[in-house]
Amino acid sequence: MTHPMIEHQAGRVHRVMGSADVGLHVREWGPEYAQPILFIHGWSACYLSWHNQFDSALRDRYRIVCMDLRGHGFSDKPLDPEAYQTGAHWADDVAAVMIALSLKKPVLVGWSYGGFVISDYLARHGTKNVGAINFVGAAVISSNPPRHIGERFIDGALMAASEDPAVMIEGVRHVVHATTYKPLPAADIERGMAVLGLTPPAVRSFLLMRTLDFTDTLETLDRPCLITQGEEDAIVLPSMGEHIATHVPDAKLSRYAACGHAAQQEYPGRFNEELAVLAASV
Repeated sequence: MTHPMIEHQAGRVHRVMGSADVGLHVREWGPEYAQPILFIHGWSACYLSWHNQFDSALRDRYRIVCMDLRGHGFSDKPLDPEAYQTGAHWADDVAAVMIALSLKKPVLVGWSYGGFVISDYLARHGTKNVGAINFVGAAVISSNPPRHIGERFIDGALMAASEDPAVMIEGVRHVVHATTYKPLPAADIERGMAVLGLTPPAVRSFLLMRTLDFTDTLETLDRPCLITQGEEDAIVLPSMGEHIATHVPDAKLSRYAACGHAAQQEYPGRFNEELAVLAASV
């Protein structure tokens, strides 16, 4: 019997001290002196969101780096709201990873909430050490009432932030099943549930409370930008991708038909090819 993750390589593991002394879990694959690609996952996820990328031919050509955001995966999880609601922390976490691993002009790939994290970084540190950007089903506006965010996500996320275990677990199930247009293989769904379980409900709540609009930041973006958007995304609506494309100069919008919120998992072959083209342009 062959195990579905038999090709999996654990990668080189790093512990990076992020903003305000929050320890960040970082993994990397591939040649140390190749063009770096820094992958930033979404809300309640972790570096395993990118297993179709680090367990692919991309790691033969590029230096693949995946970080677990503060409060997520195997990074530290302070239970102080300020640790998550201050943009400088997110920005400086990314900068800390770049400095610790000597990443020169990486391609920044941000999925979902990762769009906010990249935008936090750009607003604080600019594009001097950025090679290119790939927004993947990415969010750049968080408002009340919500704009460009799907009701299926809002309903599930509020439940997943509950301190009542039964409600919280139902919310996690709801979000996982809403993430893709067609169901992923059972093993991938089970992995998704386990990964979401690594983020404390309070941290999920702190992330949902931020009010953000990075439109002004996008308008000054002077690096190659690819926007990857599933046309059936029920989490971050396709209108968000259109908004980013409208405001980023010379951005390329790549629409995926019959695809939900996770193009990197639903169509990894096409996703990896398009990312490789972007990385080669740096």
